[in-house]
Amino acid sequence: MLQRYGLIVLMLAGLGLQISGCASSKTSFIHPNMDFGSVQRCAVFPFQNLTSDGFADDKLYSIFMMELLAEGAFEVLSRGEVLGAMPGLNLTIGMSLTQEQIVSLGEKLSVDAIFFGSIEEFGLSKGSGSRVSEVTAVFSMAETQTGIVIWRAQIHVEGSSIWRKLFGGGSRSLHDVSRDAVRQALQTLL
Repeated sequence: MLQRYGLIVLMLAGLGLQISGCASSKTSFIHPNMDFGSVQRCAVFPFQNLTSDGFADDKLYSIFMMELLAEGAFEVLSRGEVLGAMPGLNLTIGMSLTQEQIVSLGEKLSVDAIFFGSIEEFGLSKGSGSRVSEVTAVFSMAETQTGIVIWRAQIHVEGSSIWRKLFGGGSRSLHDVSRDAVRQALQTLL
């Protein structure tokens, strides 16, 4: 009887852990022939903003840079260094780069890889009567020898969960949801 009770408690605890997190989904790709050990120095290109929030790209870029630096896996160039190199190559914020442009920027910055981001959703959704923080973004990394994509992750995170819905509770902050989205995406790489 005691063993059965213990098993029920463990099952309920597991269920509680599953439903207490925020809602999220992710898909990722890692190039099967890439030696990520060869990537030492990298840059982060300014993100594309496909949302109605005019600052979503800058907000998520800042969080991405902080989380990437906190991981300590790469030497990461400053935003200023990247922005300073762009005019000489006729690159602008928000543009998609060709493989040739990635190679040229990589040479100019002396980096092994460049990260990119595209923000698809950022803000409060208006579904089911309550406003919920949500972020959808695509992050990628291209190596600079050939300009090919070696890592890509698409992530969607909402600031609500079944637990919050059942027991009442507002959405997590947009900052917390954004940081969670970046962390989940980077976990597929690092």
